[in-house]
Amino acid sequence: MDGLFHIEAQRDDILIFSYVGYKPVEYVVKRHQSNLIISLAENISALEEVIVTGFTEERKLNSISSISQVKLDATLNNKPITSLSQALQGGVTGITVTQSTGLPGGDAAIIKIRGVTMGNLSPLVLVDGIPMNMDNLDPTTIESVTVLKDAAAAAIYGARAANGVIVVKTKRGQPGKIKVSYNGYGGVQKATYMPDFVNAPTYMRMMNEAHKNNGGDPVYSEDAIQKTIDQSDPYKYPDTDWTDLLWKNATIQNHSVSVYGGSSIARFAITGNYMSQTGFVKDFTYDRLNLRANTTVSLRENITVGVDLNVIRGTQHKCSVDGATGAFNPISLLYWTPPTIVGKYLQREGDPNEYYGNYGSSMRNPLAQIEKGGFTENLTDNISVNLQPKWGIIPGLNLAGQFSYQVNSGATKGDRRAVNFFDYDNGQLIATWGNFQPSSTWRSSYYYIGGTVDYTKTFNEKHRLFVIAGVNAELNNSGVWDEYAMQSLLAKANYTYDERYLFEATIRRDGSSRFGPGNKFGWFPSGAIGWNVNKEAFLKEVEWINNLKLRGSYGLLGNENIGAYKYQSTIDPNNGSELIFGNPDISWEKVSMFNTGVDFSIFNNMIDITFDYYDKLTSDIILRPPLSSVGGIGQSDINAGEIRNRGWEFSMNYMQTFGDWKVSAFGGISRNKNKIEKLPGGPYDGGSHIDKEGHALSSHYRYVSNGLLQESDFIQQSDGSYIPKEGIVIIDGQQPGDTRYMDLDGDNMITANDRKVMGNGEPDFNYFANLSLNWKNIDFEIMLQGVSGVDAYYGGAFSDPIGNAATPQTFHLDYWTKDNPDARFPRLTPTSGENGKSSDFWYFDASYCRVKYIQVGYTVPSSFSNKYWVSNLRFFVNLQNPFTIAKENKIDPEARGGDSTYPLSKTYSAGINISF
Repeated sequence: MDGLFHIEAQRDDILIFSYVGYKPVEYVVKRHQSNLIISLAENISALEEVIVTGFTEERKLNSISSISQVKLDATLNNKPITSLSQALQGGVTGITVTQSTGLPGGDAAIIKIRGVTMGNLSPLVLVDGIPMNMDNLDPTTIESVTVLKDAAAAAIYGARAANGVIVVKTKRGQPGKIKVSYNGYGGVQKATYMPDFVNAPTYMRMMNEAHKNNGGDPVYSEDAIQKTIDQSDPYKYPDTDWTDLLWKNATIQNHSVSVYGGSSIARFAITGNYMSQTGFVKDFTYDRLNLRANTTVSLRENITVGVDLNVIRGTQHKCSVDGATGAFNPISLLYWTPPTIVGKYLQREGDPNEYYGNYGSSMRNPLAQIEKGGFTENLTDNISVNLQPKWGIIPGLNLAGQFSYQVNSGATKGDRRAVNFFDYDNGQLIATWGNFQPSSTWRSSYYYIGGTVDYTKTFNEKHRLFVIAGVNAELNNSGVWDEYAMQSLLAKANYTYDERYLFEATIRRDGSSRFGPGNKFGWFPSGAIGWNVNKEAFLKEVEWINNLKLRGSYGLLGNENIGAYKYQSTIDPNNGSELIFGNPDISWEKVSMFNTGVDFSIFNNMIDITFDYYDKLTSDIILRPPLSSVGGIGQSDINAGEIRNRGWEFSMNYMQTFGDWKVSAFGGISRNKNKIEKLPGGPYDGGSHIDKEGHALSSHYRYVSNGLLQESDFIQQSDGSYIPKEGIVIIDGQQPGDTRYMDLDGDNMITANDRKVMGNGEPDFNYFANLSLNWKNIDFEIMLQGVSGVDAYYGGAFSDPIGNAATPQTFHLDYWTKDNPDARFPRLTPTSGENGKSSDFWYFDASYCRVKYIQVGYTVPSSFSNKYWVSNLRFFVNLQNPFTIAKENKIDPEARGGDSTYPLSKTYSAGINISF
């Protein structure tokens, strides 16, 4: 029982070490050893899964909150993921994860847990108990990721838990033989969506058509169009494919080296990581260095101290200098620069100047922007130290403390050297870009100190009591003057009777410096009950039911993330007028949430099913109602408004072994609907969006269309003008081929009063499915992820490119003419005019189903690898985002970005895992 042993064995004998509750380990004897250390891993199915809930850990059997644990093997490990937030997409029910850009160094996903509200939607993210940006962490250092979704689970974090909590725990060293491992991969990235622009002759004809429809003369002659087709003079009559000229495949590589081990006195886990990513366009790069050292020292048998150090350096490089005169986003210029412009002329012998084609003013040319526009470089540093002492006073009674310090800093610099651009034909000066070297720095820091005392006791074998209480203080500082603090008290009690009846109560009191006198403190309680029905006598004989738990909870959460000094007014010292109208009564946003659920496991835990229903009401929302322009005062933040999110979540997990085959499948589906229940001063009309009681937050608010106007809707006059027939309501100047709008209020005019609420951009359903197959030493995984019921609309360069001075894509060729009256797009015009109104004519369903990844791996048999002191050797290939099924393919349905959005990527990678 003390772990010591003496065994006599022959060379090549196989020793099997096993213990109840742990996974057996095989060891091949190669030589005489006097100090053989064997570490056994816990057998979770036997010991029952332990869930990390932040301040505490608890067995899944005793958990009565809505908590989901991310399956790291399925979503994170060995996947080409650059930001940890991306790993939550397709791994947990009840959350919406959206990646809006693939920009290197800026591709973190947006996470929403159980719906939306006004203002900040970000959940609280804790890394080893400390708020931190999880996207910069090395994935190989992550031990677990837990999502706390209901009030019972999150109430212990009080005022910061209104949007849910994500708890990340990093790996720590274990006693035993030192283990060295390398995990790395490299790959090629391509855009999930690429614009397919028309060629120059087609563009020229479309421009002529647009000007003709507006009563103007053609822009291009037939002779110019023909010469462009012939390419007899490609410099005078160019046909430039900008994507082919500027776009390239990107690359990604990631390398991690880890050392784990230690003794009963000191354990350590040290990992160094390097990640590098290039972009689709030249000079877009991102590099990240990450060093983490987690150390645990046992001062005595009952006293341990954990000391963690994490250092991160990120370097993002972009072409072009932000804010410089003449600077444009090169991605935007792909859309804005027509194919009739030369990219770059050949260098003339003896002429030191470089010549670029010019469109518009200030040298609008994406190639010139990349080669002569300079660069912007963003450096970010994060250093954190985490000290965690723990004292086991007596069996069951523990005292724990934590002190953390974190500093974040960054510097941004740009560099563009002066350059003159000249006309290739006549040598005249076209534009001058001056020297521009902007720079800026920033810094923020975070301090945390706290302590908890917890007590666990089992009475008479049936009564189990767990109690924890604590106190902590936090201080945040950014810039020179922005500083805010929080002080908190917390307590939680969990009582279990005979493993059948479960009761839990939590309360937290937070005090925040962000609020004024009388409003600084708030109480956040919660309660939960559970019933392990399968432990009852009437189900004990039903052997195929392994778990049947009913649970329910209700609690209050808060949100204090409003910025500093909102309760104070500021005065202009020069004239005594108020600059900022503060509100001394401003207080916490409040969230009340009801949750009920069931956990069901059958057939020896072969199938696990979880279902949750929740009702979440956010009240006292901090907002700024519109004021009359004649009031003489400015807007002020107030507590007003209510938004309700209701929804349900269903997940199922299947695991089974058939001889040499191991099959694992899990999936889930979630539904959430939000509604504004109270909005003082509403509705808030934002043009194409509206916040209105009884409707979803930020609902689409658009004109209703009825196809396109046809010649049959008009009477053509002798001068060629059109008069609408009786009953046809138009906007002055509209002609056949324009969008036909509906007169909803019946006043025979198309006005803003004819707009209508038309859905919203939040999905009705989120779903995912994962399948994992293992056969001997070969493993295979595939994951699907998708959303449905997403209302989206085209705009700008995607709806009317000619009218927005952009280059059309091939799908825009289906435009209205007399010979094509049933076209998808209106007639061409030089400016958008009335066709550019926000209407349901541009609607599309952004539902999609995406193959998130396909991975195949091979593990070299240990009988071979052990000969070379290698305990594990695995090779794998991975395809990430290789396929997407969507109703529309004109745009990436997830990002739904415009003409300035860096596209998402699909990655083809290969890697290796090796341990010594």
